[in-house]
Amino acid sequence: MSTKFKRQSNKGLWIVILLALIGGAGIYFYLYPEELPGWAAKTSVGRQLQTTTVYKWQDASGAWHVSDQPPPEGTDYKTEKYSHDTNVLPLPPEMQR
Repeated sequence: MSTKFKRQSNKGLWIVILLALIGGAGIYFYLYPEELPGWAAKTSVGRQLQTTTVYKWQDASGAWHVSDQPPPEGTDYKTEKYSHDTNVLPLPPEMQR
């Protein structure tokens, strides 16, 4: 009887360890999506992890702003999604004309 109980507790321990490893890998790749293996980056979840939402708007003086936070209340803006490796910074004001 004690051998059967020991086998079941070992099985439960291995399940907990496996779940902890999967959870740890999930958290790691959520925090560092650029480290995803190529096959995982091509999945829908991988592409979603590697996408950033940015807000783009123009102020009263005509300068463009891009941020990961929405603009002040009452400002018209566009929401755009970009891959993490895309440069979304606007041109300097002197080059915008």
